[in-house]
Parts: sequence; structure tokens; C-alpha cells
Amino acid sequence: MFVVQSQLRPAAVQNALHDLMRDGLSRVRVCSAYLSRMGSRLLLDAVKRNAPGGDLGSVDKTVVTSLDFGMTEPDALRMWQNVQADVRVAGAAALAHGTLMPEAAFHPKFYVFDKPDGTVASLVTSANLTRRGLTANSEVGWAVTEADVISTEAAWSAAIQLAEPLTEDILRRYEEARERVGRVSAAASPANERIDRDLLQEPQGEDVVEGDVLDPVGEMAPVPRRPLPAAPLPPFPDVPDPDVPDPRYGQMWVQSFEMSGGSHTQLELPRGARRFFGEADPTLVAGNAEWPRRPLRWHSNNQMLRINLPSAANGGFDYAQSMILFRRLPTNSYELRVHPWDSDTARACLEASRQRGLLFRVGQTNTSRLAGFLD
Repeated sequence: MFVVQSQLRPAAVQNALHDLMRDGLSRVRVCSAYLSRMGSRLLLDAVKRNAPGGDLGSVDKTVVTSLDFGMTEPDALRMWQNVQADVRVAGAAALAHGTLMPEAAFHPKFYVFDKPDGTVASLVTSANLTRRGLTANSEVGWAVTEADVISTEAAWSAAIQLAEPLTEDILRRYEEARERVGRVSAAASPANERIDRDLLQEPQGEDVVEGDVLDPVGEMAPVPRRPLPAAPLPPFPDVPDPDVPDPRYGQMWVQSFEMSGGSHTQLELPRGARRFFGEADPTLVAGNAEWPRRPLRWHSNNQMLRINLPSAANGGFDYAQSMILFRRLPTNSYELRVHPWDSDTARACLEASRQRGLLFRVGQTNTSRLAGFLD
């Protein structure tokens, strides 16, 4: 099936990768022209949730990328090394000649997931394994839940044929070349020093605003950060409201602040959330974990619904200061995803809901919490 990601359909590539992993994993293979640390972490978090027993080490991992133009982050390469992946790189030949400019650029994006039953799933896409590639960029791909094993193996072998194992010597020389390019660019044009650093490096830290490396063709400028809505928003539609969004919307998200309850997992949903979930209490899914029939209870004090989400100790998430997203699955269950509120994923979802006129305040009275629908 086609996978189309755009400003109005954020994180569609992430959704496709999660879906392809849902039946279990024995091996993950990634061939991506460029890698970022944060894009890699998004994928590895999903791999861990779908691995047998949640053990990342139980899944064989291969990642193939390039050193072309200095776009791939060294920290991303080390991240994959640290999880015992087989890491291979194209472009080392150019590096041996003191340049990061390849004779022919390495540019495939090919994700392959081997299943315990011997079947294989795959995604061929325009999206690099970077955070914005998986979240906000306009991308397209073709996902196959049960691909032909022989043709997939042949395509994989052909795609990575010119890549070679990453050694510590190659990685050291690559880091030095990137540093040299950064210094030369800054010296040539001090006014552009910040932009040059952005081209070579993604922000560090666990809770930084999500960013990305620039693509060498130059279509990505620094992404402007829109402020949160200042104008009053309509309240989330109540169930009796005939203008409530169609229940076929595939995703609903809710902003959280500090969660309530003894284990800090209690989320107050808009009262109209029943229109999204239906009459039955929802079954939540994240990776290979499932939490059946989570009770939705009416809270008469604030006229909203309340749901107790699975705790981190029970395989769930840390929900404070986040966007909590529920995505409808074909199995009459809902995938639970949680993103930091100040992240590219959350901002992309908020902006898509805003542009579609599906951004609301959570309560029927004035509140600063937000909620929205997505396809």
C-alpha cells in the first residue's frame, strides 16, 4: 500500500514502520542514505517494543548508510554500534581521498523486517532515517506486509553492494572530515556559522526540540517554530453535537500536563472522546504489549471522561508534558503513542489538526490543554 506523509498527514512513515513490526521481529535491516541520532532512536524504541519480551538484543540489526556530504551523524553510527548492529557505510572510498563528495551519491531508503515465521515485510520510501523524515517532511513510500522473500533478498543485496563495514578508523576520519568542513565554512562566511553547524549537527540532549540534518539538495531550511494558538479555540465537541468530527478519523491526540492518580497515569479526556472510541472500552496496544478494555469513566465534577493508562512499570510510558496519541487499528484496538510536547512529532500533529479545523480545547470551559483529530 502507498504511504503518504505530508503537513496534513504527519508521522505516516512512523505509523507504517510500527505496523510492519507489529507481528513480531527476528531481524531489522535499514538502508538509509542519511541517519540522524534522533531518527535512529525513534526506530529503535519501536523495535524494542516489538522485540520478543521487549529485549532489543534479541533482534538482529543491520544498518547501511552513507558518509556522503557529511550528512550522517557520527553519534547515530555509534548508537547503532552500541546496540550491537552490523553497521555498514558507503562513501568511505571518497573519504580515503580526503573528500566527503562522492562520485555518485548513495541515496536508497529501504526498511526490511524479518518475522519469526520466516515472512518478511518492507517499506521502500523517500524518507531517510531522521526525525523529520519519519515525522514532518513530505514523503511517499510503498509498504508490503508480506513481501516476496527471494526478491526482497535480491533487492537488499544489490542496494548495499558498495557499502563496507564501519571501522573505528573510518569513523575517526569521517569525524575529522566533518570538523574540517565545518571550520572552513565558518571561516569563509562567519555570518553563516550557525547554519553550517545546523547542516552538520542535530541538537543534543534527551528533551531538545526535535531537529534534523539538511538534505544536500537544499530543500530543508531551519524549520520555524509556530507559537501555540493565541486565539480562543472551540471546545472539544460534545457527543450530542451534530457537528462532531466523523468517527472514521483514524487518530485522536490529547495534550497532557501533570497526570493525576497514584501512579500518575490518569488522563482526563474530552467528554466527546466517546465518539472516537465508541461505546466499548478501548483496548490499547504498543508494540507487542496489549492492555485490554481500559475503562472510560465519566467524571461529573469537570464533565469529562477519565482513562487510566498503562504505567511505565507495566510496559506503558511517562505521560507528563506530552502529546498522547490514540491511533485506530484494524483489530478494533488503538495504538498508544506518546511524544514530548515540544517535539517535531507533536508540533506536526498540532499543525495538521489546526489546518484541518480539528484543533480544540479539552474542556467545555476555558482551559489551556489542547486536543485534536488526524486522518
